[in-house]
Amino acid sequence: MKILGIETSTFSGSVSISDDDTILCEYVFNTGPRHNEVLIPTVGRLLSDCGLAKNDLEAVCVSVGPGSFTSLRIGVSTAKALCYSLGSDLAGVPSLEILASNALWCGDGVCAMTDAGREEVFVSFYDPGSAEMTPAEITTPESVCAKVSKKTVFVGSGALLHTNLIQDFLGDKAVFLPANLNNPRASVCTFLGRKKILSGQKDDPFTLTPFYLRRSAAER
Repeated sequence: MKILGIETSTFSGSVSISDDDTILCEYVFNTGPRHNEVLIPTVGRLLSDCGLAKNDLEAVCVSVGPGSFTSLRIGVSTAKALCYSLGSDLAGVPSLEILASNALWCGDGVCAMTDAGREEVFVSFYDPGSAEMTPAEITTPESVCAKVSKKTVFVGSGALLHTNLIQDFLGDKAVFLPANLNNPRASVCTFLGRKKILSGQKDDPFTLTPFYLRRSAAER
């Protein structure tokens, strides 16, 4: 199954193409809030470099949030349009689950945390015992630390931004990853989305919506 992955929940976006569980190609564009300018051209280049046409895509997997309002809308709407026009399967994948996957090899609990602005973070915890993620929420870094009682790996832009605060609160219980592992990746999105599709949990291009957790500035 040839799958296009789209990840635009943060300012560091990425796209990838996988064939079943093999990554054929992945491009990262760390261009800030310019996903509307770079996403479609990058997808076109990705297909060209893999020797594929749009009609070769059997599925599209997209990161659905929480994250940046504009960036998520661009990614999700692009995925929906492609699936509608091509008749491909669609799977939306939680952004924090994609991010947490960067740290599952550690064997400890994982706190996936991205910057939500206004001194808040989007956060979800992975429990290695149950192999499940807690529901995503928006809260303060201090509140996140108050929930940690054992060794935990912190990953994401929120972890990078609040490293000193987390270390002051938790000391040796807090573990951090190298900077290059703190962004959610489209290639991981394809693997998680493929599992959804194969288990019969594909999404409808007409009804899939981004998961924001917070109202936009215009709505407020």
